[in-house]
Amino acid sequence: MTRKFVAPALIVLTVLVIGALVYTFTRATPKTSPAAAPDWITTAAPVDGVRPGADPASVVIHVSLPAGGAGCSRSPRVEPLSETPDELATAVNVNVVFDSANQAYGGCPTKQPAEVPFTLAAPLGDRALVLNTEAWHRTGTTFARCDKFLGCTPPADHCAGQWVDRAVFDLDVPVKHLNGVRTVLACDGSWLVLDLDRHVGDCPAEGTSCVPGAGPIQRIVYSWDPRGWKLETGTKTGTCAEIRAALPKFPAALCAKLP
Repeated sequence: MTRKFVAPALIVLTVLVIGALVYTFTRATPKTSPAAAPDWITTAAPVDGVRPGADPASVVIHVSLPAGGAGCSRSPRVEPLSETPDELATAVNVNVVFDSANQAYGGCPTKQPAEVPFTLAAPLGDRALVLNTEAWHRTGTTFARCDKFLGCTPPADHCAGQWVDRAVFDLDVPVKHLNGVRTVLACDGSWLVLDLDRHVGDCPAEGTSCVPGAGPIQRIVYSWDPRGWKLETGTKTGTCAEIRAALPKFPAALCAKLP
């Protein structure tokens, strides 16, 4: 029987061809690494409103979440804060948050509403509900934000300092100087007259080492409105005659209190 032998040169050539094909395939199909998982960041959710839930111990919080792009928002939720029994007696403090993986400028150009249910450990009652450091209180069948100056229960006395501070703040006066820049001259619950010295704002908020610079004192008159003190007029001379000429309904009895 005749045996056939493959030439060694042919074997070597075959091995080289196969090796070249494997090398070419490897170069042509590079390895791809998996995409990195998005980095989700927890942030505060803007609260638009609150309504009562199905029972006295529950509420539904309305929030606005970023939308319009990939990874804009997910998982809106309430994160309770650690509180002492004394703190819980007057308010319930929680954070309303969501997660976002899109921090690019303009990456989430729209907003989408969402509802976040929250069940308290006990009925809320008359306590304030503080969401992201902003207080809300029950007003009949809904909730309203507590006023920055009046709190959750506005004083019944319209001449109370909180009502006056709120009115003066609308005159673009720095918060730290609300009490220093104004002097209440007369108030009967329906009318308020005060003198405003804006130069006091040049002094530190606390301490008596500063003497305000000389400047004009502005006399201002307010009338009561269901929403608070309504600015009526500022005077040039500050006399009652000038005030009553502009505001005939201003009571003459208050004139005696004006210097």
